Amino acid sequence: MDKYLIKYLVENADNALSKKYIDFFKVELDWHIYNSEAHISKTHHRKREVILKKKILYLYQYFYALFLQSNSIQSNKLKVLSTLHITANSKLNRALSDLDFVLYSPIWYPVEKINIFGDFKTLKWHLDIQQRIEKEDFFTFLESKFHTELEEFQQHLVKEYQKQDFRALLLYTDQYFYSKYSIDIFKKMDRPTFIFTHGLPGIYSLEVDNRADYLMVWSEKIKQNYINVGFTPSKIKVVGNPDYKNLPKTKNLRSDLSDVLIVPVSSVTWHQHEYNNTVLNDKSTVVLYLYKVQSVLKKLGLKKVRYRVHPSINRDWVHAFLDQDFYVCDTQTLTDSLVRTSLVIGSNSTVLLESLIQGVNYIAFDPKDENGVNMSGYKSVPPFDGSEKKLMMCYDEEELEKMLRFNAMTDYSLVHEFIQDFDLTVLKELIK
Repeated sequence: MDKYLIKYLVENADNALSKKYIDFFKVELDWHIYNSEAHISKTHHRKREVILKKKILYLYQYFYALFLQSNSIQSNKLKVLSTLHITANSKLNRALSDLDFVLYSPIWYPVEKINIFGDFKTLKWHLDIQQRIEKEDFFTFLESKFHTELEEFQQHLVKEYQKQDFRALLLYTDQYFYSKYSIDIFKKMDRPTFIFTHGLPGIYSLEVDNRADYLMVWSEKIKQNYINVGFTPSKIKVVGNPDYKNLPKTKNLRSDLSDVLIVPVSSVTWHQHEYNNTVLNDKSTVVLYLYKVQSVLKKLGLKKVRYRVHPSINRDWVHAFLDQDFYVCDTQTLTDSLVRTSLVIGSNSTVLLESLIQGVNYIAFDPKDENGVNMSGYKSVPPFDGSEKKLMMCYDEEELEKMLRFNAMTDYSLVHEFIQDFDLTVLKELIK
């Protein structure tokens, strides 16, 4: 039985070109189905609201690319097109500069305020695509004429990128249209493409982040997890993470109930990751998770704790369901929040590593059904699948209560299992 609309449309497309572009727009088409409800935050909603400050920044970035950026970029370094969020003085940017690379962001995804490349024709194309993604009806993405126009426009971008001699493409993921479209362009240019993982993977699948030539990961353990699901070993390179450099080898963790922070599951499914595994998530699971934790903490005498939801979730929507005498919505930056926190109880999240780095114990609470599927609708992956003995994992309220009463401690050395020393020198071998 057919269960997934986009899969059906890809398989029954009129021609190979339409099959290609329906697949390219898979995530954006999913947004019409899964990303249109009140529990999704304004910043992540398909019809997201762009604040005035952001609009002004966009206008400046477009103006910079069209009028301030030289038509012919002059540099004695190898030029790379990138959508990675880096500042001029960031560790990543300095490391790339030391390797004789200079990064430029495309006008369709401008980063920061300088080094933005694009022309008026590309900007107009980008604004048209954005209008379609945010406002147009689903069916307009299925039109063969539109697919032909997209294929023809690639020729313009190939010409522009070749003229500027961009040697490689760096991306955070291959899931979105612009990523797939750009990888396709750089393959036509015979230039390498790279995905840099930006967190602990929530899913290991050959359908996720496998389109680029190389996948850059944080550690050998993460690399092995990808190999275990079928990734080609030679395409995965361990480079560490520039945000976590020179981490101490040992650290004493705070762990008491004086200022507890809860990091619940995300109940947002923006899109399907795989064609053959359709996940339908109940949007109330984030609330259910918080009530489960509350029932345990009240037994231990706690009267009030903080919680922070994933940025994709509408905080006000969640808060309206909760016992507001017990739960306080945490609105600090994550770092500031963790600095004051005495213990984190959380779901499967990169916050695990960030918590340990800030010196805070993390107890993972991950209820599962009889098939091993957790509250987010997925089977847990390492380190949250029970295979990592250094992580304190509990799967029901009784186990959580026991761990809290006995002050169970996650081992800080887990950080070094998943984040190795930052080193990008492999790029010198791969980008010529």
